[in-house]
Amino acid sequence: MIKALVRMYLDSPTRLCRLEKVVEFEALPRAGEWLKLANAERGDYFAFGIRDITHREGQGPEVTLNKLPPSEGQLAAFDEAELDSYVASYIASGWMHKSSVKNTVQADPNSSGAPVLG
Repeated sequence: MIKALVRMYLDSPTRLCRLEKVVEFEALPRAGEWLKLANAERGDYFAFGIRDITHREGQGPEVTLNKLPPSEGQLAAFDEAELDSYVASYIASGWMHKSSVKNTVQADPNSSGAPVLG
């Protein structure tokens, strides 16, 4: 088994939240692949695109996920109440809420969904 630090980003029109968890993989996923993560309260409804895999000398790999794309006509994947609910459900599944910042990402239909902090 390979342990990797996974970074997930969830957003609303006003906030961008980063969650982290050490996840065990049978084989390390690759950038461009998709990953479904267990969520005891909400289920594994979402597949997150893998943006980057970073290898650091003397440490385990780090997996950075793309944030979920917004629904058509929306600025973010979740509204404020949904974001709070999803963050709480991932915390209940063992994720750590590492940060919340003002969401300054503008909706771009050509974007890869990668988080960009402004």
